[in-house]
Amino acid sequence: MDKIEIFAQLGLHYRRERIRQKIKLRILAARCGISVDTLRAIERGGTHVRISSWFAVAQALDLAAPWQELLVEHHDPFEEYDRQQASEEKLRKSRVRS
Repeated sequence: MDKIEIFAQLGLHYRRERIRQKIKLRILAARCGISVDTLRAIERGGTHVRISSWFAVAQALDLAAPWQELLVEHHDPFEEYDRQQASEEKLRKSRVRS
């Protein structure tokens, strides 16, 4: 799936949710601080729209959880490696050479 298809599906999802919640286009645009034209572009999957506008709509429709999940700090795969390297280095320095 390419980015155009992803944005189109996401925009359609936003539109369905707006309609399900019975929110008029101009009301949602005002809540998000964007123009009606920008909101229409989002609902059509416009790839030229700023990511902050997409996120504002997600927040207003209570769809921001997946976006926020991206910001959660996950386990760093290199953290354990770095810890192990530091431990080995400390061990090497502490050995007494004869």
